Amino acid sequence: MRLQELFENRQLDEIGRLTTNDYTGGKSSLYVGAYGKQIKKLPGGSGILYSVEPGRWGIDIKLWDPKGKDWLAAGAAEKPIRKSGEPKFRFQYRLQDWATAQKNKNAPGQLVGKLSINPARDFPLKRAMQVETITVDEEYRGMGLAKALYGIVLTLMKSPLLAGSSQTPGGRRNWVSLSQIPGVEMKGYVTLLDSQLKDTQIDIIMGQLGGQYIGKSGGEHYFAFDVVPGTSELAPAVKTSLSKVYGNYDTGLYAVWTGK
Repeated sequence: MRLQELFENRQLDEIGRLTTNDYTGGKSSLYVGAYGKQIKKLPGGSGILYSVEPGRWGIDIKLWDPKGKDWLAAGAAEKPIRKSGEPKFRFQYRLQDWATAQKNKNAPGQLVGKLSINPARDFPLKRAMQVETITVDEEYRGMGLAKALYGIVLTLMKSPLLAGSSQTPGGRRNWVSLSQIPGVEMKGYVTLLDSQLKDTQIDIIMGQLGGQYIGKSGGEHYFAFDVVPGTSELAPAVKTSLSKVYGNYDTGLYAVWTGK
């Protein structure tokens, strides 16, 4: 099958689709752990703070609410006393929760959001990072905090950001919101091996399909394509009559800060 036919006949399948129940995230997934010494205010006047620190495999970006009711209440709680007739294991759980709260009371505030990113070493753009996980406390959703977490990477760290290899419906909506940040450019990409590229094929990719050459990593060449956000989730499509990119090869989405 010719390359052009592959582009015409195969759908872009760059990101695995998870259901909402595959990864619920939220408060139960937020663990204070370590936090950076440099705590800064999140731009926009929300009062939320953020920190950037080394994570398990890459970098963790955390959002803190210094007025969070859970954090304030936990820090002020007195050491629990075992109640009459209370099972020992239940008391131990309460005591452990109290001890954790005491340990965390010196944190910048209530942990309300977290984005974990890893270096995308194979991607040809310098300092590129890929999303590992992202979650926001249920009580803080709808405030644009997920977009703010992505924005820290793009506008403050100035790092290109690749979408995760799989996304929930909410995660895909978050990627739609990135296109609303002034100065952020979002693209789809496809990789092709040395053996797959000939002069005529390059003419199809860059001439007829509008692909933009990003660079080479190992034996793979990376080409970027314009994407069109849908109404409720990202619906990538090359802005040409041949709008379907084949999915048998490594494909994905990335965003960069252009500063424009």
